[in-house]
Parts: sequence; C-alpha cells; structure tokens
Amino acid sequence: MKKTIVAMIASSIFLAGCLGIGGENSGDETNQDQGSITQNFSLYQASDFSITHPSDWEILEKKDFPSNVPTSTIVIFRSNIKNDIFTPNLNISQTTISNNLTSTDFGLQTLTTEKYNLVGFREISREEYSIGSEENQVKAFITTFQGQKTITENTIEFKQLCIARNQYGIIITGAYLPAEGEELSDKMDKIIKSFKFN
Repeated sequence: MKKTIVAMIASSIFLAGCLGIGGENSGDETNQDQGSITQNFSLYQASDFSITHPSDWEILEKKDFPSNVPTSTIVIFRSNIKNDIFTPNLNISQTTISNNLTSTDFGLQTLTTEKYNLVGFREISREEYSIGSEENQVKAFITTFQGQKTITENTIEFKQLCIARNQYGIIITGAYLPAEGEELSDKMDKIIKSFKFN
C-alpha cells in the first residue's frame, strides 16, 4: 500500500505542472444542487461520491490521463489560471486498505509516507474533521503541509483529507504554491470539505 500512497502523492505534484491536456466534462457534472453550491462553484458527481469545484477549473477524468498517472487516481480538478512553475490542482485517489483501519490511522499512515517522500517536509496544521451523517459519521483530519518533490524544485503546499470506508482509502489532495495566498488556501478547504459520499 505504501507504493500506492507514494504514487498518489506524486500525482498531485506531477499533474499541476506537466499536463498539457484539457479534459471534457463527462456529463456527471451539474451546476445545480439544493442550495449547497455557491456562485462560481459546480457539483461533480461520481457513482459513489460528489464534490464541488470552481466552475472554471478543468476536470480531468481517467479517459484524459496520460499513461504515467497512477491508476489509483479517480479525477483531477485543475485551475484555469496556468502557472509556469506550478498550476493549482486537486485530485481524488482510491486504494484498498485493511478492514480495521480507521480514517485517523489511514491519515497518519499517509502523512508518514509523505514525510519520507517529500524533501523539506513540514506540517503546518492539522484540523479535526468529521464527514457523513450523525449515525454514519467518520472522524478524520485535514492536514496542511509543505514539501518538494526534489531538492531543486519549488516548495508546494498541500491540503489533504484521508477517509477509510468499506476497505477503501480515499485521499483528497489539493496542491498549490504557498505564495498563492490565503484565498486559494481557503478555496482548497472549501472544495475538500464539500466531499460527500452518495
């Protein structure tokens, strides 16, 4: 599983700066939700989850991925404001995990893997977060951290939520340059916290 987590982390870093593709929407996306989407945000629906995203961001689905994107990646949302150094993005990945692993344990395990795979890793914050209805609530946390893919590359800031559910681990990772400021950081928070299981 460590190999899968490393691949998911790498995909966040790779996808922003290197992809020169523009995905078409699959038709699963809609601009209507019962009042939960604010102006300039749209709803993306997959078979088992939904998430809101900025309406002007590109959506890349499996059919759009080049061959070097990990097979664990489900969908990528990429900022429409391209940057020569790094373009902000958010990706959702899924991996198989052991049945008794909690979301908190899965999050800690993923964070430990990232600590060893990113140069200059630095955890900035960890926010307790619950997802799901009261009777099916899952306790997890959203972590903000920074690091570099290699020593010569720019520092990237990440926001990440890890959820363990039915022997699957879902990793939602937003990535952006720290210099892009609080507005983008807040936007990533909003996207991550909009994730819901259907």
